[in-house]
Amino acid sequence: MNDRIKKLRKALDLTQQKFADRIGVKRNTVGQWECGINAITDQVITSICREFNVNEDWLRNGNGEMFLPADRNADIAKLTKLLLNEENDSFKNRFVSMLANLTVDEWEFLEGKAKELCGVADDRLSSIPDTPEELEKLYPPMEKHSDVG
Repeated sequence: MNDRIKKLRKALDLTQQKFADRIGVKRNTVGQWECGINAITDQVITSICREFNVNEDWLRNGNGEMFLPADRNADIAKLTKLLLNEENDSFKNRFVSMLANLTVDEWEFLEGKAKELCGVADDRLSSIPDTPEELEKLYPPMEKHSDVG
């Protein structure tokens, strides 16, 4: 499991410290798990799976996909948690507050603009990927160049 913890942390692009902070442990504890020095408790496995939407069977046994399928309600709950931890005047909070006060006509206008941006011709946004993984398949990330300046 130690290799999967490290693989998960890298997939999330988190340092050991940031990973530890998210699940409420010390940084050196994460390092010890990754090196196979200490075993991970069932309680910590549950915390990791809940915090990062990880497939528990993958984490324990390497079976299946690393992450559970995206769920819109879970995504909204995650955004809400994120917003509650942000500064009140952050862009994210101001933007969501603005969305919360849109009229029906403004929502329709916004939907039309989203369709234009995505090049969607029909009345549904069905061609927009539902998950970041689907989006990456369509538009792979560009390589980072350290010499750009």
